[in-house]
Amino acid sequence: MDYHVFNDRWPATEKAVFEIDGVNQQAVNLMIYIRNDHRYPFANLFLIASLKAGDTVLTKDTLEYAMADAQGAWLGGGFLEVKESKLWWKENFEIPQGKPLTAEVQHAVRFNGAEDGIEGLEGIVGVGLALEATAK
Repeated sequence: MDYHVFNDRWPATEKAVFEIDGVNQQAVNLMIYIRNDHRYPFANLFLIASLKAGDTVLTKDTLEYAMADAQGAWLGGGFLEVKESKLWWKENFEIPQGKPLTAEVQHAVRFNGAEDGIEGLEGIVGVGLALEATAK
């Protein structure tokens, strides 16, 4: 797994970019990992995730994830200040063989009624990407 770490805030214009090489299995589960701390001010998180082979977009999704329960308790695991959430992106996704791929994840969190994303999203300290083998 690879992580992109943010200094203090996640800028709306900054994408977490992951290079994917040498995938030897065609069908995988694409998982996004989010690390947040107590400063994250929302109960959910909106992301835009895309997977590209060169300039060709293989998939692009707008995703919404719950980050806290109705009482405000974080859903991620961990015993210290930082919680980590494992979030499904794609299940049983067919990866093209022999092509280097690039995954990009950016946040799409905005205040109600606002067009632009929150410029500096506090509390998200890291974003990770993992490709997991599917069960056979």
